Amino acid sequence: MAVYKVYAPPAPPTGGAASPEHFVFVRESFSWAAFLIPLPWMLYRRLWIVLAFYCLAAVAMALLAGSELAPVSMALGVLTPFVLGFEGNALRGWSLDRRGYTLEGVAEGRRRDDAEIRFFTRWVGGHAAAPQQPTPGPAARTLPITTLRETPTGIVGLFPTAGTQT
Repeated sequence: MAVYKVYAPPAPPTGGAASPEHFVFVRESFSWAAFLIPLPWMLYRRLWIVLAFYCLAAVAMALLAGSELAPVSMALGVLTPFVLGFEGNALRGWSLDRRGYTLEGVAEGRRRDDAEIRFFTRWVGGHAAAPQQPTPGPAARTLPITTLRETPTGIVGLFPTAGTQT
């Protein structure tokens, strides 16, 4: 099962709640698009700040490539796509937070469609409803809590000498 964070867009200026059609489901997993094609992925997802830092890092790696720190530059060039792959969806959530989106909840499903169905079946009018707790039946009753002094024999569990003073 995949886990998705659900972000609601900011409230419209005319008032009212955000439309559920504009909710964003961000999967909590490795982002293959961020790993394989980082620039188009950042442009498509509108991650402008992340794109700016990525470009700065690329310029810094290019400058380091011509110096004696070329192995460091090469190592950073190899590790950067992996970092983007592992942290890409977290960066996307961070970017949504900065744009005014609010985290509405978490949903899980085999696919995004399943997660949407699960989320919206418990989402009621603007907030996620609490999961229903089963009501205890007649067999489920609470037992009285007794302390060591209230027990008639002073025995605690299987150790008869635990409650006695010697």
